[in-house]
Amino acid sequence: MMRRISFIVFCLSFLFGCGEQQKFIVFGEVDGMEGDTLFLAARNIEGRWDTLGVAVVESRIFRFEGSVPRPLIAQVQGKSRHQVLPLFLENQSFHIYLNKGQFEQSEVNGGGLQKSYNEFMMQKADIYKEMPELEKAFAEARKAGERETCRQLIERNDELDSIYRESEFRFLKEQGNSLPGLYVVFKQNPRMRFERLKPMYDLLSDEMKDTPYGKIITQRYLDAKITAKGEIAPDFTLLTPEGDSLSLYSVKAKVKILDFWASWCGPCRAENPNMVAIYHEFKERGLEIISVSLDSNREAWLKAIKEDGLTWRHVSDLKGWQSSAAQLYKISAVPSVFVLDATNRIVGSYVRGENIRTCVQGLL
Repeated sequence: MMRRISFIVFCLSFLFGCGEQQKFIVFGEVDGMEGDTLFLAARNIEGRWDTLGVAVVESRIFRFEGSVPRPLIAQVQGKSRHQVLPLFLENQSFHIYLNKGQFEQSEVNGGGLQKSYNEFMMQKADIYKEMPELEKAFAEARKAGERETCRQLIERNDELDSIYRESEFRFLKEQGNSLPGLYVVFKQNPRMRFERLKPMYDLLSDEMKDTPYGKIITQRYLDAKITAKGEIAPDFTLLTPEGDSLSLYSVKAKVKILDFWASWCGPCRAENPNMVAIYHEFKERGLEIISVSLDSNREAWLKAIKEDGLTWRHVSDLKGWQSSAAQLYKISAVPSVFVLDATNRIVGSYVRGENIRTCVQGLL
């Protein structure tokens, strides 16, 4: 009964909203937030948040009203970082059934841009509808040591990812000059590799790239391009364990492996035997390795070098994640391994395992 009454109120709001062409009305309902204050906000061109409206929840109801000079991506914000709901705001009427526990799982209706985004998200949900079962089956198979079952489940996951990416690409081709298309790209992993980000970025119009969200995406694009295949690796200078300065460009070799790692990194230590084998196999043919440690403890760094038998060149400024070289290369995870040719051009970006050997062998 309550939802029916609310719907009638919304319809009345919609009718009034249509009569005022330069006005938006956001009518919302939420349980369990009585007396809470909500904000309607949007990023400005400097990247800061402008408040477009403030509302207090009374008898489950909240309401924002105002106008915008052009459509924009806004957010309904609560008091915690989990309480954020994107909204494609236009001078039209909107109705929200707000989910107190997770704002982004709320139901939003109203406006043509919002409808377009909702339809795409429904397609995505349909593609991944079997994921909860797959994840449960994978956990059980992994626990039971059923490797073949795990492999099959991973293949199915990859199939779903492929189907989704095709759907996403079609959406961006159609919506590259719209805010929903822009937001779909924005919601990707901020550290997405250049090869994956570039085709999506290229589908965005110049108009969208010039928006607040577009500028954030452009910076991610430029950051990712630094370590893309074909780019010249940036030079840096750090100290060796002996206290000498060593620059990347000062190391002359037919092939160089640039390895960002740390003594405390389990996957790095697990990769080290493979790196040792590659070094001994190719060092006489012109391979050099420069390992950049993201350690902050000198003793732990030196101990790991000795224990793992890493007999090549090592450098670090012992600043952990704030390492100047890691900052230069926009490193957000270790191990991160790059293969460079004699001119310091990147031929392998974020390579692992056998792919490292393949890159080195191809150059030699």
